[in-house]
Amino acid sequence: MKIHSFILKNIKPGVGCFFIICFSFLKSQTTDLEYSQKLILRNQVDSAIVVLNKSMIKTGAEKEKAFVYLELGNAYKQKQDYEKSFDNYQKALSIFKDQNLPQETFFTYVQLAEFFRYRRQYKTAQSYLDRCENIVKKTRIKDEYLIKFYSRKAALFSEYGNNKDSALVYSRKALALSEKTGNIEGKLISLMEIAGVLEYKKQYGEAIKQLEEIISITEENGNVQIQCDAMVNLCRNYNRMGNDAGSLQTSLEGLALAEEKNLSYNQLLFADNLQQVYNKTGDFKNAYKYLSLRLKLTEAYYNRLYDHKVLEYEEKFKAAEKEKIIFNGEKLLKLKEAEIQRQNLIRSFILLAMVFTLAFLAVLVYYIRIIKKQNRDLQFISDQNEFLVSETHHRVNNNLQLITILIENEFKKISDADPDARKKILAKIDSMGMLHRQLYKNQDKKNLDMKEFLAGIKKNIEDLFHESGVHIDFDVEELSRPVNQAMYFGLLVTELCINSVKHAFAGQQDKTIRLNFFRDGDHLRFVYVDNGRNTGGIPKLVLIEKLCRQLGVDYALKGSSGFNFSFKIKQ
Repeated sequence: MKIHSFILKNIKPGVGCFFIICFSFLKSQTTDLEYSQKLILRNQVDSAIVVLNKSMIKTGAEKEKAFVYLELGNAYKQKQDYEKSFDNYQKALSIFKDQNLPQETFFTYVQLAEFFRYRRQYKTAQSYLDRCENIVKKTRIKDEYLIKFYSRKAALFSEYGNNKDSALVYSRKALALSEKTGNIEGKLISLMEIAGVLEYKKQYGEAIKQLEEIISITEENGNVQIQCDAMVNLCRNYNRMGNDAGSLQTSLEGLALAEEKNLSYNQLLFADNLQQVYNKTGDFKNAYKYLSLRLKLTEAYYNRLYDHKVLEYEEKFKAAEKEKIIFNGEKLLKLKEAEIQRQNLIRSFILLAMVFTLAFLAVLVYYIRIIKKQNRDLQFISDQNEFLVSETHHRVNNNLQLITILIENEFKKISDADPDARKKILAKIDSMGMLHRQLYKNQDKKNLDMKEFLAGIKKNIEDLFHESGVHIDFDVEELSRPVNQAMYFGLLVTELCINSVKHAFAGQQDKTIRLNFFRDGDHLRFVYVDNGRNTGGIPKLVLIEKLCRQLGVDYALKGSSGFNFSFKIKQ
C-alpha cells in the first residue's frame, strides 16, 4: 500500500489538539475534572475516563454532570471512539438547554463544531458555528469561550473555505484574547493557526519561528498533542526551505515522542516524512525502513478509520430504519384514526337509525292503538246497527203479521168479499213478512238464502190455498241473492202462484205447479210451470212485467200445454 505525500503536506494547524485545552477555562469544576484534563494533556486517556466516570457517580448537580459529559466527549474523541464522544456531547447539550444556560450551550456548540471539523465533516461543523453566531447576537459570551469560538472559525476558514485572510483575522482575535486573559492553551492554538497562514503565504521563516515558540511552550506545560502537531508542521516548513537535516532531526524526535505517547496518527505523519526525506537524500535503507513502518501504521489507521465509518453507516442505517418505522407507525396510526372515525360515523348512523326506528315504532304503536280503539268503537256501532236492523226486521215482521190478522178480521166482517182477492192480499203480505223473518234470523243482513226463503213462501201459499188441491213443487238450488233482489223474487213467485191457482185450473182435478231455480253457467235460470188447461183465462201480467223490469230480465212465455214462464239472470 502506498500513501501519498499529501498527508504530510496538508496537515492542518491544530488538528487533534483542540480538545485538550477546552476545559482549562472551567474554573468552577472539581479537582477530579481538573486532574482528568491533565491526564488528557499527557495522552493518558483511559485513566482520564476512569477518573471522569468516578466523578460522575459522586456529582449530584446536573450542571456539574454536564461538564463531566463534555470532558468525556473530549477523552473519547482523542481515543477516536466517535460514537461515545458524540453521545456525551449530546447529553451535556441537553442539560444546558434544559437549564437555560446560553453561555454553556454556546461552549458545547463550539465543542461539537470542533468534533465534526476534526472528522472533516465541515458542513456540519459550520452549522454548529452558525448556532454560536445566533447566541452571540443575544448574549454576552465569556472571553475564554470566545477564544475557542474564534480559533475554530479560523481553522474552518483555513481548511473548508480556503480563506486565509479571514482565518488570520480570527486567529489574531483569539490570540489577543488569550494574551489578555493569560490563556496559554488559547495562545498555542492561535499561534498554530497563524503559522499555517504564514506557510500558505510562503513566509516559511516566520512560520518556523512561530512553530519553534509553540514547541518551546508545550515542552514546559506538557501539551503533547500540540507539541507533536507543531513538530509535524515544522518538518513540512523545513522541507519547503530545503533543510533536510532539520526535517530529519525534528521527525525522529517527533516519532519518538508520538510512540511514547501512543499518538498513532502523528506516528504515521512522521514516518511518512522520514521515508520521503531519506529517499530524497539517497539513504534508501532507512527510506525502506520507514516506508515499511509507514505502511504498517497506514493499514492500522485505515482499518480503524474503516471501522468507524462502518459504525457510522450502521448508525445512519439504524436512524433511517427508525425513521421509516416511525413513518409507518404514524401512517398506521392515521389509518387507525380514520378507521375509528369511520366506525364512529357508522355507529352514529346506526344509533340515529335506531332512534328514528324507535320513534317510528312508537308513533306506529300509538296510531295502531288509536285505530284499534276506533275499530272497537266502529265495531260497537256496527253491532248496535246490526241489532237495530234485526230489531227493525223483527218489528216489521210482527207488524206485517198484525196487519194480516187485522185484514183477516175485516174480511170476516165483509160477507161479500172475494175470497181469492183476500188470499192474494194475504199471500203478498206474508211474502214480505217472510223476507223480514229471514233477515231477522240471518247473520248476513245483506244477502238471503233463496232456497230457504222460497221454501217459506211455498209454505205460506200452501197454507192459504190448501183447499184448492194444487200440488206445488219447488226445486231451488242453494243460492244467495241480495236482499232487494230477493224481495222481487218473492213477490214474483207469489204473484205467479196466485194467478195459476186462481185462473189456470178451472174444472181440473190434476193441478201442479213447479218452480226450478238453478245455476246455468254464469247465469241463474228461473223456470215456472203449471199444467193448467185454461191458459187463455190468465189475465194480462202487468205486475209480473213490473217485477221483471225491477230485476232487469226479459222473460219468455209458453202456453201450448200449460203455463211456462222463464228467464235468465246474471249471478
